[in-house]
Amino acid sequence: MEKETTKTKCPYTNFKDKVMKYIGILRTPRKEYGGMPACPFVGPEIDKGKLMIDKFDPNETTLLDKIKVFDSLYEGHKYDSALFVQVSDDILSEYDTVGYQDYINKTMKENGLGRYKCICFNPNDKLEIDGFNARSHAPYFLINIATREALNKAHKTLSKTKYYDTMNKRYLKYLHKD
Repeated sequence: MEKETTKTKCPYTNFKDKVMKYIGILRTPRKEYGGMPACPFVGPEIDKGKLMIDKFDPNETTLLDKIKVFDSLYEGHKYDSALFVQVSDDILSEYDTVGYQDYINKTMKENGLGRYKCICFNPNDKLEIDGFNARSHAPYFLINIATREALNKAHKTLSKTKYYDTMNKRYLKYLHKD
């Protein structure tokens, strides 16, 4: 009798479809964000084809190499930002997210890519607003790369709205808005 083998389906199969479903959550207006989407800028970026979505597998390449590819496409005006799905068997805790994000930002700066900033979306983060945790819906650990200029402009735009009104002190501190 032959031993039956079962193949485990790769959790990163169809990663773009899963990311697009998550983006659907992020672009839907919610009362927790003053009637705005959790990420009001991702929808227009997707609609214009300006968000690079790619997989980052540390066994195949480095994140810095992925960011350099994005940078060349940014320079060519193909994309405005990038969203990398990080392949990993490790579960990063909420506490690890900020340190990892800081490490990526420091690495970019040290390699001449300081005009970019990284924002990580960890499905294990516990940040919530009135019981809603947008990050917990992320299908994977996600790394967003955008220009500091674009992120600062977005921050100024959101500051003129009710976007931050229902956020608790912990969330505002996380966003460096305390």
